[in-house]
Amino acid sequence: MASHTLNIPGTTGRVELVPDIWWGRSYLTVGGSKAPSAGKRAFTLQGTDGRPVVATLGRTALFASVPPVEVNGETHLAVEPPPLVVRIIGMLPIILVTFGGLLGGLVAALAIIVNFRVAGSSLSTGAKIGVMIAVAAAAYVVWLVIGGVAAASL
Repeated sequence: MASHTLNIPGTTGRVELVPDIWWGRSYLTVGGSKAPSAGKRAFTLQGTDGRPVVATLGRTALFASVPPVEVNGETHLAVEPPPLVVRIIGMLPIILVTFGGLLGGLVAALAIIVNFRVAGSSLSTGAKIGVMIAVAAAAYVVWLVIGGVAAASL
C-alpha cells in the first residue's frame, strides 16, 4: 500500500505513514527508513532541536484507510476520512442480516470487509459509491444463489 506523507512541525526529515489495513501494523518512516520503535504503536522521530519526539499511532476509525498520528498532543491526519454518505453506503450489505439469517450475515460481513478496502482506496468519492453499491448488489445475488441452491438440495 502506498505511504502517506505527514507534515509534522518540529521534526526533521520526510515523515511518512505506511499503512497496513489488514493487520493493523502501520508504521512510520523518516527519509525512507523505518523509524525506531518507542513502544506499542509508537515511534521515535528526530526533533528540530535534536531531541527525540515520540509519535503514537491512533486507532483506525471505521472506513478510514490509515490511523491518525499523535505528536505532542496534536493529532495529524495523513488522509481525510471518507464522507458520511460513503460510510453509510458501505454498510448497506448489513441489511442482509435482517432477512438472510446466518448465511445473510456471513455474506454481509464479507461484503462490508470489501467495502472497507474500497473506502480506504484512492478512488474518487463517486467511484467509491459506485463500487460499494456494486459490492452490495453482488452480495445480494450471492446470497440468493447460495440460498437457492441450499433450498433446492433439501
